[in-house]
Amino acid sequence: MGLFDELDKYVKESRPRFEEWLGRLVEIPTVSMDPARRHDMRRGAEVAVEYLTTLGAQAAIVETGGHPLVVGGWMKDPAWPTVAVYNHLDVQPAMEPEWTREPFKFTVEGESYYGRGTTDDKGPALTALLAARYAVEHGVPLNTQFVWELEEEVGSPHFAEGLAKGNIGKPDSVVVSDTIWLAGGRPAAPYGLRGNLAVRLILETARREAHSGLTGGVARNPLAELAAVLAACVDAKTGRVAIPGFYKAVRPLGKADRAQFLKSGFQVKPFAAAHQLTKLRVRDRLEVMKRLWAEPTFEVHGFVGGYTGPGVKTSIPPRAEAKVSMRLVPDQDPAAIFRIFRAYVRKLNPDVRVE
Repeated sequence: MGLFDELDKYVKESRPRFEEWLGRLVEIPTVSMDPARRHDMRRGAEVAVEYLTTLGAQAAIVETGGHPLVVGGWMKDPAWPTVAVYNHLDVQPAMEPEWTREPFKFTVEGESYYGRGTTDDKGPALTALLAARYAVEHGVPLNTQFVWELEEEVGSPHFAEGLAKGNIGKPDSVVVSDTIWLAGGRPAAPYGLRGNLAVRLILETARREAHSGLTGGVARNPLAELAAVLAACVDAKTGRVAIPGFYKAVRPLGKADRAQFLKSGFQVKPFAAAHQLTKLRVRDRLEVMKRLWAEPTFEVHGFVGGYTGPGVKTSIPPRAEAKVSMRLVPDQDPAAIFRIFRAYVRKLNPDVRVE
């Protein structure tokens, strides 16, 4: 039998192991941004090494100035091509009240898996690992190098350090299995991802909160001022970024990319349903794809300050803070974008700190 003739059988036979391993990994809360989870981060790395070695791969934990990196794989013959497979094992916090299931409890319901990290990105990591094992068993002339990060969700601050310490050679190809399916039953092979620039804005206008009845009209309100700065950065209705020079390096969508988009099979309705989006800025199919895959963005993720408890507290807060990010496309330099953003914010309100 050929390489692909036995694949369906292998997938079926591997499913119990896949579900057991994924469940164990999902139930380790590898929340990289939470300092209290350092033990869980270490445990996640150790379990990952265990999985690699159980399948006969070499594996190691690479220490960094932050959370570690897990590297391993099958390096069979230096004459063979090498594919590096990247995944991350850290996850976002799960504090949202909208969760309908326990986020760090692995649940199987029919053909669906639930739990933090099943899709992003522990499930894809294990899928790639089991696929590589199948290739090894069938004598495919290919070296496979796995790179599993535990700081992707915080911007990969020690990724370069981990790569250097791990003595990872230059591969012939890199596969990032941390992407999407365009629709149910239709996988995709994305050829690019937008970058991300995360920024914090802080405005302090007093040493303590002030009574609005005694100081209102004179005291500066950092919530109102910071909201005005954010509103001046992006058109909330259209999503168009208003920072001068932001789009200068952005390429228009080329004919080849446009053709690929239109042939992709992407549909707006299933996309919105999958992400539980009830309102969209646009619904034209091509326009949605352009905005998702070929254009930069400016998003506000958090806005903190003042009183939001029960009842009314008529105070003016002393401080406000916002967290934003900009998804960037090819030719947009993150350092340059940060500089023009900071300069623009200073022009709008020189008292706002940009970090």
